[in-house]
Amino acid sequence: MSASPLKLAFQQSRSERNIDLVLPVLKAAMLYVVVGSETQPGRKPEWYFTPSPTKGRLCVTVSESEATLAKIKCPKTKLTGAELLSLLPPGIEIVILYGDGGDYINREQLEWYRRAGTH
Repeated sequence: MSASPLKLAFQQSRSERNIDLVLPVLKAAMLYVVVGSETQPGRKPEWYFTPSPTKGRLCVTVSESEATLAKIKCPKTKLTGAELLSLLPPGIEIVILYGDGGDYINREQLEWYRRAGTH
């Protein structure tokens, strides 16, 4: 299984210690997002928050592959990364799952993206 562009962007961002490398790839990615109920076209998702990897915080769970989320019994909605960034409430973090692991974008990194005005 080859690594997705998003997974590769995270690998590069870690090696170069630059989270900004993830943003353009994240924005372009088509993501399946775990939600609380089926999302009607043109409506904001009903978010399904779970505990974040950082204690005391909440996150949404997403994947580029619907099959990766198959064991999660909640509905999923399909959004671009750009849509996710614009719709996600402040303070909520993102966990991205792959078939062989995952990545995490914490609240501070998301705020950095928002302050930079890059989404």
